[in-house]
Amino acid sequence: MKLLEKLKAKDLLSKTIFIRADFNVPLKKAAPGRFLVTDDERIRRFLDKCFKRIHELTKGNCRIIIGSHLGRPHKHLDDNSWDGIFNLQFVCSHFETLLKKQYEDSYIVFPPESMDSQLKHSIEMVKKNQLPLGGIKFLPNLRYLLKRETAYREEFIKDLANISDVYINCAFGTSHRETRSIIMLPRLMRKRKKLAVAGMLLNEEILRLGELAERIIKHPEQTVFIVGGSKVSDKISIIKQFVQSGIGRIILGGKMVNAFLLAKNLKGKIKIPAKLNSKTTDSASLLEDIKMAGEILEMTGKKGVEMIFPVDYKVSQDYDSSKFSLSESPDFNKELQLDIGPKSIKKFSEILLDKNIKNIFWNGPLGAFDHPTNKGYARGSVGIAQSLFNKCIRNKDSLVVIGGGDTAAIVQRFNLSSIQKEFLKELNKEIGDNINHNLFEIKFFDHDLYTLVNYFVTNFFISTGGGASLVFLESFLKDKGRKSLSQYLPATKSLMD
Repeated sequence: MKLLEKLKAKDLLSKTIFIRADFNVPLKKAAPGRFLVTDDERIRRFLDKCFKRIHELTKGNCRIIIGSHLGRPHKHLDDNSWDGIFNLQFVCSHFETLLKKQYEDSYIVFPPESMDSQLKHSIEMVKKNQLPLGGIKFLPNLRYLLKRETAYREEFIKDLANISDVYINCAFGTSHRETRSIIMLPRLMRKRKKLAVAGMLLNEEILRLGELAERIIKHPEQTVFIVGGSKVSDKISIIKQFVQSGIGRIILGGKMVNAFLLAKNLKGKIKIPAKLNSKTTDSASLLEDIKMAGEILEMTGKKGVEMIFPVDYKVSQDYDSSKFSLSESPDFNKELQLDIGPKSIKKFSEILLDKNIKNIFWNGPLGAFDHPTNKGYARGSVGIAQSLFNKCIRNKDSLVVIGGGDTAAIVQRFNLSSIQKEFLKELNKEIGDNINHNLFEIKFFDHDLYTLVNYFVTNFFISTGGGASLVFLESFLKDKGRKSLSQYLPATKSLMD
């Protein structure tokens, strides 16, 4: 698999470069018809790694086309809403702001057209040689393609393959999906003897996940899998694979605990409790989750894998209520569990901080961390994340990987002052006792938690792709890592087969 970091200036100078980015970032409505990016980590990671390398090689002497998806517009039958929260125009504006801070006027950004009817038209300026050197053309939301007939989609991809000289995949978050921009486009370009390479973000992700997977295979007893989120069905494959691999422990949290609690206490026919049998709940889906949870509990028992439940919960009679109480055994006929309690945070942290635990993978929040009225439901997830971060600062032999999506967003809620104290503690250990430690302090001028976490603590890695990280780990562990890392995801495989 060819890599962006290995390319020379001649490979990119004066070339038209198509970049498959993952700018599927959250937006919020700021005013009628106007949306703002609320978490730009993926955009900044792209600029810090991939774009920086392209600039080093070209100094802007190239043409760039950026394609990304945003949300799920193809799930909405009414196209009228597409120009709102699914419009990459707002992401493009944020990208341009960040770009100009670093490169000033080295690049000119051309925004995307607003609707899918203009998707093919958006590359006309490139086809007609109207995109200048230093020009960056954003395409409309690539998921608009999913609403169009197959012939249209394939014609659009063929046009991209014809006008682009180099293909760069920087979209780890969608690397497990076999979409046309991920699979068909690089294959077409390679057939035309054009370059198709993995960007630094994609390569970094598979290297770090590969490192974790290799450590799990070698020392499964030193491994803990923290699994949260809503549905067992979303995680059952990876849970079973971890169990098959003989890891030491699985820590449970999030809404999926409900299914495990019901399966654990099941006697006879399954009856869904009143609070879990609401209008917003898919009863058939929940019953299936309970069945799956039962299978996993039976499997862990046979394999000797310890399944660790919370010992207390924050419960409330209604989801929308801002008030909660603590319970060691939620009564799902009367209340909902919305987060792990303080005893659980303490218990989980003690397990994770044990010096014998070296490998930790976490996917899925442990509570309703994005609750609209009560920020307290994020404390369980943030508390555990903070413990893991502190562990990595103190113990360089450990490796923690947080698997993208909502789990990655938890890190943005870290307490900056507590991070500063942890760094100071470790720095004091390195400085001799003959120096007065009160003479200095650590201060971070940029309150950018992403930068702190990813650059200061190299054994604490936040993945940009939840689903992709699960697929990669499951495939690698099932195969016991016999093949090269690039063989375990469709996107990386398409860059080499």
